[in-house]
Amino acid sequence: MAQVKNSGLNNQANDAAVNFPHTPEEDFVARIYHQVDKAAAGELFSLRSKNGIHPTCHLGCYECCNQYILINRAEAHALGQFIRREFSVREIQALKLRTRQWHIWNEDRRERLSGDSQTTKPYCPLLVDGACRAYAMRPLICRTHFVCSSASFCRFPSEPSAARSRPITMTSVLTATTRFSDQLKNPVNNNRPDFSRETMLLPHWLAIEMNWEFAVAI
Repeated sequence: MAQVKNSGLNNQANDAAVNFPHTPEEDFVARIYHQVDKAAAGELFSLRSKNGIHPTCHLGCYECCNQYILINRAEAHALGQFIRREFSVREIQALKLRTRQWHIWNEDRRERLSGDSQTTKPYCPLLVDGACRAYAMRPLICRTHFVCSSASFCRFPSEPSAARSRPITMTSVLTATTRFSDQLKNPVNNNRPDFSRETMLLPHWLAIEMNWEFAVAI
C-alpha cells in the first residue's frame, strides 16, 4: 500500500502545523517506526538478493486494508497529530465520515453474524483512492505486513469473494523487526504507560483521538 499526496484543497493543513507541534510521545513513535522500516528494508533486500524472494505488495494493492488493524495508544496519538497537522479541514471531515461508516458497520454485529446483513465491510478509513493518506505515520502492523503471494489472497476471509488460498507471509520480516516493535509495545520505564494494554482497532482509536462524538468510551 502506497502513499497518497496531500490534495492541496487549501492551506489549512500547513497552518495547523503551527498549532500542533511535535510531542515527545509522537517523536518516540516516529523513532521506532524509522528503526522498523530500516530493519524491514534490510530483510527484504536480503530475501531478494539471496533467495530471489520479493514482496508482491505494491501501489494499488490494498486488500490488507480490509482487515482489522490493531494499534495502541501511542500509535493513535502519533496518528492523530499527523492528521491534524497534514490534513485539510475537508479531508478531516471526509475521514470522519468514513470512520463513522466503519463504526456503523462494526456495531451491526447481530445482523452480520446471522447472515442477514448485506453491508460490505469498509476498508480502513485512511484509505483514499486505493492508497494510504497517512502513509508516513501508518501503524506498526502495516509497516511489517508483507506477502509474496497473490494480492487476492489477502482479502478479508469473511467476504464471499475472498480467495480460498491463504497469503504467504514473509515471517522473516516480522522476526527482523520484533526487537524494535517491542519497544513500542512495552513501557520504556516506570513513568511511561504500558501501551500494549491499550490496544484497539484503528477506527476506534481514531475516533477517540480526534474527539469525535461517536467514539467508544474507554
